[in-house]
Amino acid sequence: MARPAGEADLGAVARLYHDVWHETHAGFMPAEETKLRTYAFFIERMAGLLPTTLVAERDGLVVGFAAWTGDFLGQLYVDRAHRGSGAAVLLLAEAERRMAQQGVETAELHCVVGNGRARRFYERMGWKQAGRVAEPALGPQCPVEVEFWCMTKALIPPGGRSPG
Repeated sequence: MARPAGEADLGAVARLYHDVWHETHAGFMPAEETKLRTYAFFIERMAGLLPTTLVAERDGLVVGFAAWTGDFLGQLYVDRAHRGSGAAVLLLAEAERRMAQQGVETAELHCVVGNGRARRFYERMGWKQAGRVAEPALGPQCPVEVEFWCMTKALIPPGGRSPG
């Protein structure tokens, strides 16, 4: 079951975010950007996202989370030991449902180019690639652009009725 995150979850969510980001994203980012992604960085980032963050737990431990801002699903992370357990499916479906309840008709997410496993997961869940976008990252001498697949999904069909 996915539940809304609370203040007491901040440390666990930030630790999970830090660890999984470094495992899955660091290889696609410049080293300078990766060095900035400390535990404190993720605490600060998640503190502002808690109102729209869901967590999945197993045996009392946070094993995954999803967070969004408006129509943008910015985070979906699951601990390595719990991938394939259904936690990501549960989190994504619940995030989509709550986003639709908030009036989001079409959701968007960015999946770093090269992370084929994540892209295939999103495609299995009904997300479609809508092109590529570049986002700035700290590079050796100046900011550089990192490419992401822009993926979208219709959450509310025409006519305004929420699916499900």
